[in-house]
Amino acid sequence: MDFIVILAFTLLFLYDYFPNTLLANSIPKGVLVALILGLFLFSLLFKKYRDTNNKEILKWEILSTIYILFLMGLFTILGGQSSSGISFDNGFLWIVLMISLFEIFSQWKKVKRIEA
Repeated sequence: MDFIVILAFTLLFLYDYFPNTLLANSIPKGVLVALILGLFLFSLLFKKYRDTNNKEILKWEILSTIYILFLMGLFTILGGQSSSGISFDNGFLWIVLMISLFEIFSQWKKVKRIEA
């Protein structure tokens, strides 16, 4: 399931940075958005039925944050420009990144407290 989310985010960023490419037009954007929302709702509904490991949650948070920043950097280097304004010079991105880092730090402290 995590792989599908990563793939969907990659395709959404591809749509955003390169809206006129043939690959970007092969899968409708609405399908990707619905897929991400569906997976999110599925994970919320069935979260209580699976054993969540705090260390795995921390790894996922770190991986997803780094991967999104990597995609933004890669697509910018390849000459793409975000049509929705998601870029490194956007102040909102830095606010969201700080919130994400705070959440990662909080999760890290929780993992260290449980391991101790």
